[in-house]
Amino acid sequence: MKQHLERLIALQEADLRLEEIAERKRRIPEMVEAARQPLLTAQATRDSLKQELDKLTKDRKACEQDLAAQEQTISKLQDRTTKGEIKTNREYQAHLVEIELAKKKKGEIEEQLLILMDQVDTRKKDLAQAEAAVKEADKRFAAETASLEGSVGALDEELAALKQKREAMVAAIDPTLLRTYEKLRRSKKGHALAGVNKDGTCMACRLHVQPQVVAEVKRAATIHTCEHCQRILYWTGEPVQIIPQPERKGDEVEVEETAETTD
Repeated sequence: MKQHLERLIALQEADLRLEEIAERKRRIPEMVEAARQPLLTAQATRDSLKQELDKLTKDRKACEQDLAAQEQTISKLQDRTTKGEIKTNREYQAHLVEIELAKKKKGEIEEQLLILMDQVDTRKKDLAQAEAAVKEADKRFAAETASLEGSVGALDEELAALKQKREAMVAAIDPTLLRTYEKLRRSKKGHALAGVNKDGTCMACRLHVQPQVVAEVKRAATIHTCEHCQRILYWTGEPVQIIPQPERKGDEVEVEETAETTD
């Protein structure tokens, strides 16, 4: 009977691995998209900085045009002084005030232009760093994508080999026991078997198993199921000395039945 349990345990491990492989293959597109996110973030940062730089560059050019226009205005005002267009002292004083205001405005424009030039230089440096970050993120994304796509082939190979191995396992298991296993596997999310630890607890439902059942599970002389979760039980505590039992006629396997419940 111990051999039957060992075959079931191996079969469950194979089935769980098959489910794991299938789930990983299903998640590969999601993993590719997750790997793409740092690249998208880097690109978004780069694009935002580029837009800021474009706006600052336009603002700087506009400010330079304003400065040129203001310098022209000051030049015209100063020309009036030399061309004798001002006749009275009052007009002259007013003209001086006008020149002073024009120069003040020019100073304000120059100050704003310096700020814009500094901002443009800063954004250029930021953009250069962002461009480098995009290249690095793109390189990492390409490597991760290649790795994920490459893993598909390896998973397919393992899947094919495991399916073939499972067929051999199934052929070696008693049909009655196999039907019980398959029924439990469908209803227990792949976990048809559960270990019993040295504390006498079912490791699936975490409830205590009757001492008599624990003792029989240790001996592995017959198949027992958990009275709480109905899974097939096997011993996971310290090794025990198994007393060989004569095989039943036709290699029949007895499965202790309990009323099926949900976890």
